[in-house]
Order: sequence, then structure tokens, then C-alpha cells
Amino acid sequence: MRGSRVWVLLGPRTGDNNQALALAEALELPFETRTLSYNPLQALSVWLPGTAATLDSKSRKELHKPWPDLVIAIGRRSVPVARWIKRKSRGQTKLVRIGHPRIDPNLFDLVITTRQYPVPPGENVLLLPLAMSRFSTAPIATDKEAAWLAALPSPRRLLAIGGATKYWSLSAERVAEAVERLQTNDGTLIVATSRRTDPEVSKAVRGVLSAKSTLVEGAFPRFPVLLDQADEIFVTGDSVSMLSEAILTGKPVGLVPIQQDEKGRRKLGEAPLESGPDARRRDLRRFWNYLQEEKIIGTVDAPVAAKVENPVETAARAVRNLLGDLG
Repeated sequence: MRGSRVWVLLGPRTGDNNQALALAEALELPFETRTLSYNPLQALSVWLPGTAATLDSKSRKELHKPWPDLVIAIGRRSVPVARWIKRKSRGQTKLVRIGHPRIDPNLFDLVITTRQYPVPPGENVLLLPLAMSRFSTAPIATDKEAAWLAALPSPRRLLAIGGATKYWSLSAERVAEAVERLQTNDGTLIVATSRRTDPEVSKAVRGVLSAKSTLVEGAFPRFPVLLDQADEIFVTGDSVSMLSEAILTGKPVGLVPIQQDEKGRRKLGEAPLESGPDARRRDLRRFWNYLQEEKIIGTVDAPVAAKVENPVETAARAVRNLLGDLG
């Protein structure tokens, strides 16, 4: 297996890329990346057969013999490209799909997914409890980060704020309420926003921050360092990746609820569907419900600490089994 050629198809989304790279790194095999750029035909990706016609000319030139033994791909745009590579290799290339394939899962050798996606069960479908992360091992704080943290009294509570996502909105009022409830007489509340955080949400947070709390906007300190140094972690429900990263620390974690927007109420309904034609849409409630039912996550008032196997290790085992003695 040491001689296997592995390609990781990268795209425009950092979070997606990190999941694919996390899996490739865990395999402990040499791998190469192919960063793909697309033309307007990519809008039809999930309806197209295996083709490289959705790529720009530069990206197409990067895909050539010798074809890989394994392709790891994520994101809807890469669906026809991965299938094209398998066809060009005369079926020899194994395809590992992360997330929601949006087409028949049996067109891939292995689909690795999480509960918000409506992927039907199957022998080639691996359902993970959490999303994969490259931050399972915390980075060492720099001298500057360590000095910044040393000035903040313990216990340290971290509130990680995301932003609106498809079918869901993040209420400034709800976030401000969570901040007020997390500001106690002891320790420090660290509130970290993201690139997706609406300016109105950030404004509402500033309006209720006490002198014992601090707001982090930007790349300092790094988010993995904040996760490692927090005693309790609270995350808005829009981000499966942030929730997963928080849970994997083994520290008490609380979910900050978000709300359906008008389109979400119309498309998803009042309760998450597990089957049927309307269950084809991504629904975050499937993920939240699982975490709560399994007591993997708590609330703002009662965070829960849980031990969950690193999903990257689970996925890497499945890929190794797929490869067998290849290479």
C-alpha cells in the first residue's frame, strides 16, 4: 500500500479542503493535491456524467496520466471530475467522497458523511458522528498568544460565533442573550467571531460585553489555540465543523441555537425528515438531535463533555480497508 498514488481534489472552500486534507494526512501515504478552478458549466455539476468539461483549461491540464489509485474529493463541483478520473483510469481509481454526493452513492467506492446530509445507508457509506478536522492536535501557542491568554483569568469560557447558512439565520438578539448568560462573576468570557459573522451580530455582542469579557475578531489568537485553552466551549449551531472541533477537545460544550429563516421553514418544515422525497435537503437538526440524544453536547446553561473517537481515524481505517493491498 505504500506505493499508492493519492490525489486530493481541492476547491474554493477552506472548510471542505481541510476535511479532505485531514483524511489524506491520516492515511500516512504520499499524496498530491489538485486545486481545481471551474467554468460556468460547474452549475450543472450534479446532473453531468463523468467529465472534466466543468474545469478551466489550467485545471484540466493538471489531470493526466499516471492516474491515481485513490481520489479524495469533497464539494458538489468535483463530482463529475472525480467520476471522469475513474473512467480515464478504466475503473482502477477508487473514489472516496466526503459529505453529500447529491447523486447515487453507489457511483463512489466510499462515501464518508455526517447526519445533516440525507445520504441513504449502504455498505459503501460511512456515517461519522462528527466532521473531520485537521485540528485534532492543538498547536502550541506562540509567545504572543501565551502572553495574551495569561492576562485572562480562569476559568475561560469560549463562545464561537458563526453566521447565517442555507435555511438558517443567526439572530443578533439570541447571540447577545447567550453572551449575557455566559458572563459570570468568575473567570473570563472570550467571544470569537468568524468571517461569516454578520456585522449586526458583532455590534450586538459589543453592546453587552462586560469589562471581564473580550472579543476576538480576526486571526489572533488562532482559533485552535482558543479551543485548547478554554475550559468550556459554546458554539452557534450553524457550523458543523466548529461544533465537531469543540467536542473533540473533550471539554464541556454547549450548543447555541439558531433559527430557521423563511425559506428554511418552507423547505424543511417543522421537524427534520429522515426519509422520503423531502428528506433530500441538508438539515442541521439531524446533526443537533443526534448530539443531544447521545449526550455528546449540552446547552448554554449546562454544557456537556463527551469522549468521541476522532472521526479522521475512523475514516482512515475505512479507506485503508478499501485500498487493501493496492500499491
